[in-house]
Amino acid sequence: MLFNSLTFLVFLTVVFAAYYLLPRARIVWIGIANAVFYAYAGTGYFVLFASVVTVVYILSKALGGRLRKPALAAGLTVVLGNLFFFKYSLFAVSSLEDAFGFSMPGGFGEHSLVLPIGISFYSFQLIAYLVDVYKGKLQSSRSWLEFWVFISFFAHSAAGPILRGGDFLPQLRRINGKTWNSARFKLGLAYLLMGLAKKLVIVELIVPHVNEYYKHAGALNGVEAWYATYLFAFQIYYDFSAYSEMAVGIGYLLGLRLDLNFRTPYLSANPTEFWRRWHITLSQWIRDYIYIPLGGSRVKEWRIYFNLIAAMTISGLWHGAAWTFILWGLYHGLLQAVHRYYAKLVKKFGWTRLYSSKLYRAAAVALFFHMTVIGWVFFRAGSLADALHMIKQMLLFTGVEPSPRVWKFVLVAGCFYLLHFAEHLIVSWFKRLSLAWQTGIPFWLRGAVYAAVAAALLLLLTNGKASSFIYFQF
Repeated sequence: MLFNSLTFLVFLTVVFAAYYLLPRARIVWIGIANAVFYAYAGTGYFVLFASVVTVVYILSKALGGRLRKPALAAGLTVVLGNLFFFKYSLFAVSSLEDAFGFSMPGGFGEHSLVLPIGISFYSFQLIAYLVDVYKGKLQSSRSWLEFWVFISFFAHSAAGPILRGGDFLPQLRRINGKTWNSARFKLGLAYLLMGLAKKLVIVELIVPHVNEYYKHAGALNGVEAWYATYLFAFQIYYDFSAYSEMAVGIGYLLGLRLDLNFRTPYLSANPTEFWRRWHITLSQWIRDYIYIPLGGSRVKEWRIYFNLIAAMTISGLWHGAAWTFILWGLYHGLLQAVHRYYAKLVKKFGWTRLYSSKLYRAAAVALFFHMTVIGWVFFRAGSLADALHMIKQMLLFTGVEPSPRVWKFVLVAGCFYLLHFAEHLIVSWFKRLSLAWQTGIPFWLRGAVYAAVAAALLLLLTNGKASSFIYFQF
């Protein structure tokens, strides 16, 4: 059930109405809504999902006793086994077949599996829950229903943000006490409409062009490859941030707080800052459950670099079962390691004054944005050969010539970047702009604007087929 569909808006309206009309049954009602939302995509995968959640819930009850280690091992085996089978088994088999020149009986490596919706996201939540309960950082859930609502909450289940038990379970335990709050409702509606606008207007405008260019990736010159990947950089940002902001908005409508996943990441000056602003909840998960357990920054210097590269490579593998995704993660891991070494040199030679200047930051933002764009080629290309061809052409700057077509590419890419910067300014000045809007604009004009925006989005929803969100495939 796509967020950008009339079906979902009807579903959300029913959930919202029942939530406030039946306050004593909220946890039950949300639990049912989660089941309906997930089962809408297929009853088989819903049964699988509910079964995994139930098994983990039962095992988590033993994490505080003498069987805590076997219970943890069993829980992780169930979660990772489910994830590996659906997401990585065919990739592993086909890679082995290619490496050793044999074929599995029945052509297993040539088959395809439909990936259950949100499997990576709910797997990460289950792993975090098991580890946190095992380490005593979190008390196990009080009931299966509470645990089911935590793991399957429909607002985020398909593509995040990744929820943590320490943040979300206490909110569920206070859910019956949530009262109507008009300010919170307006904020939730604003996030919901902002996400819809990003998806229906910006993303749908970009998608056909990106698809067309990448369909012929092996024949693109440098200018075309840069342009195609500039567009994809903004497509994936606006697509993923749209879903995340809609999830946050739905949370506010129900009196629940979900973390923002994006903070205008293309204004980052280095890889460390980028991963604090891009897919924030995943970055925090990778830090807490992979990087720190590997030793984090508490080990020898060479191990720190290894840990950075390993953690980001695993992040790449999480995104998809293909060598292109692994190389994308490895590339970002190398950027992290190089930046750490560079920061040490800056400190050693006393360049910190230059390092903190506005001119330096502007240059660093421009440079790192283009390094990020190069990485996106691995993420989007259909094959490793296509990705390597495009990157080669981009680095050689083939096709650069002062023609109207090239200037059009520059203008379009520049406009999207300016839009991204404008978003940053709006977020930074949100309170002032909101106050000016509420006090400086007559209520009838505000109402007319709201109605026009809602009507325009409704018209876009009813015209054409709604496209899926990119991160649904992960």
